[in-house]
Amino acid sequence: MTVLLIDQASLRGAGGLAVHQPMGAGHEQALAQLARESYERADPHAETESLASSITLDDGDLIWHTGDGHDILLTVVDVSGTLLVRALEKRSEGWVTVADRPVDPRDTTGAASAIWHLISRLMA
Repeated sequence: MTVLLIDQASLRGAGGLAVHQPMGAGHEQALAQLARESYERADPHAETESLASSITLDDGDLIWHTGDGHDILLTVVDVSGTLLVRALEKRSEGWVTVADRPVDPRDTTGAASAIWHLISRLMA
C-alpha cells in the first residue's frame, strides 16, 4: 500500500472540508477503456494495450502515470454536498490541487469521462 502525503489545505474547497468518496476497479476499467478508445480515434494504429499500466487504483483514488514523472492523482470528494473529481499534481511541496470537475461516482462511465477530460487538459 502506498502512502500519499497530500497537503490537507489543497483538499479544502471554498465551502469547507472535502470528504473522500472512494472509487473502485470499475472506475479504473472504465478509464482504461475510455483512454484506449481516445487514443485509437486519434491514431487507428496506436498501441493501446499498455494504457492500463498507466493507471493505478490506490486506496480509492486513481493515479495516471504519464511516464515522464508527471503523475496526476484523481480523487472523488464531497465538498458541501457537491461531488467533484479533483485532480492533483505531484510537486516539490506534495500533491497540489490543480482542477475540479463535477461528477457522479456511481456512474463509472461518466466519472471516467470527467477524469479523462481533466487528464487531457493537464497533459496538453
